[in-house]
Amino acid sequence: MCDISGNLLINPYFLFLAKFRENLKSRGVVNIKVTTVVQMASKKWRQMSKAQKAIYNQIAQMNRKSRLK
Repeated sequence: MCDISGNLLINPYFLFLAKFRENLKSRGVVNIKVTTVVQMASKKWRQMSKAQKAIYNQIAQMNRKSRLK
């Protein structure tokens, strides 16, 4: 996943946040403050298990490796 400038995201939480925003948009939630989205996403992130966060950690690790090349 990339941020809006096209850079690879290397932080697992920011990867999750980008996916969280995509999910909101796909469900038709569009007129919501950025701060509210971040609060909702951070609450969800804190409730997730290590196993649920593992995929985001793996993607971030791959992004870090590709950025170093």
